[in-house]
Amino acid sequence: MFKKNRWWLTILLATLSLVLFFNRPAPAQAAVKASTLPTQQGLLLDLGRKPMTASAIKQMIKAAADRKFTYVVLYLSDNEHLSFQSKYLKNKATKTVHSPKTLKQLVSYARSKNVQLVPAVDMPSHSGAILRQLKKSHPKLYRQVKLDSHTLDYTKKQSVTLTNKLYGELTASFKKQPKRDFLLGADEVPGTNKMYKSLITYINQVNKAQNKRGFTTVVWNDSLLKSQLSKLNKNITVNYWSQSGNRATTKELTTRRTQRVSVNDLVKAKRGIVNANSYATYYQFQYIGNAAHDQYFISYLRDSYRPNLFNEISATGLNQDRTYVPGIKTNGTLVSLWGHDAQKVKPAAIVNFIRQLSVPK
Repeated sequence: MFKKNRWWLTILLATLSLVLFFNRPAPAQAAVKASTLPTQQGLLLDLGRKPMTASAIKQMIKAAADRKFTYVVLYLSDNEHLSFQSKYLKNKATKTVHSPKTLKQLVSYARSKNVQLVPAVDMPSHSGAILRQLKKSHPKLYRQVKLDSHTLDYTKKQSVTLTNKLYGELTASFKKQPKRDFLLGADEVPGTNKMYKSLITYINQVNKAQNKRGFTTVVWNDSLLKSQLSKLNKNITVNYWSQSGNRATTKELTTRRTQRVSVNDLVKAKRGIVNANSYATYYQFQYIGNAAHDQYFISYLRDSYRPNLFNEISATGLNQDRTYVPGIKTNGTLVSLWGHDAQKVKPAAIVNFIRQLSVPK
């Protein structure tokens, strides 16, 4: 009788072990939860067109923290400049091309200021600097993935593989944070509506790879089609800057209003949204130091902008930067500082500008 009971006990323990094994927490579970960015206020620094040293970036992180920004996006690459060192791309670290070690130090510094650092490498478009470096390091792959001088061919699996490889290097530098988000980009992507079906597939595949690494992802809104929204992974946050993509002709605006997602489309689909209004929350580095321009932006952001006012195409076919969206639950805002023609603007001036920003919640 004792031997029989011991046999049943052995079976029971083995069964419990299997149950516990298959129900253990998945390591990437945190990544598929909703991002907190739609409830936060963030600041984007364009290092792809305004390269900066680590010392300057730290000063800006501190200024952002002092103004109660909870996260800072480091926009690390565009057509003009590649601001991170990549083992795969074989580029060298410099004062403005940041090594993995330097990026980890920036993450640690930001954490000491209670600020999350969000890496941003805009792909498949805005990839000119990456493509030029890829041509040197992997010429065969360059020929396979190049759609044009600024864009990866997102219809090809090799582009997904390349994107995941580069993002994987960066997540290793940004992972030691309580909250982990990654801005993929996916804005201003050239192509036909048929090609955009492949764009959704590209985004989803990259998102899933980042989820496994413990990161939630973010994309810009302007290349998302209404017809494809249901196919976009549910846990992807959307930075909403402009339904029109800042297009101006009547024909383009009419087409985009019909085809491109609106804020209401995203609300109905229960998507996470960050307001990145291209009129109220975008500012060019080149204007910093111009008292009239600076004061207008600072005052407009503080006094006129609200998180429920979006940049949409009106029913009459006009760009409308103060479109009120009732029922919107987000109070998340991203203020973006872009770097066209800003070589002469000093870091101290940028820090002083950031210290004057006030974002309504």
